[in-house]
Amino acid sequence: MIAAPLLAVAIVAPDPAPLRSALERCDKGAIAALTAIEPKRRAAFSGAVYDEQRAIAEERARLDAAPAALAGPDGPAVVTQPGAIAAPDRLRAALEARQRRLDDARTVERAWRESLEDGRAAFLAQCTNRRDGGQP
Repeated sequence: MIAAPLLAVAIVAPDPAPLRSALERCDKGAIAALTAIEPKRRAAFSGAVYDEQRAIAEERARLDAAPAALAGPDGPAVVTQPGAIAAPDRLRAALEARQRRLDDARTVERAWRESLEDGRAAFLAQCTNRRDGGQP
């Protein structure tokens, strides 16, 4: 399983403020810096997502195999406390929550990529033909 702090760092979406600021100022250097670091950031994100999805799939496979191992001679274990959730159910709920967080991270990543690409297109359309060198 991946260490959660490492994964969290790799899956955090970039701050859109520098992109917005660079577009407002037609700052060619800032746009260039953002686009220069993007391939490495995307590779780190993709690697972290792959590792997390693989860990989730392995844990889900273990949980799917567990009911047969947990069942006694009289069938599956019974929860005796009212309102208690069986351990496998808690694990499945935690696993599904983990999957939802990963899916959310992917959605945010897609939104960031669209925003960056749209920002670059806006920069090219609005800032590259200015006679003042692209400065406001």
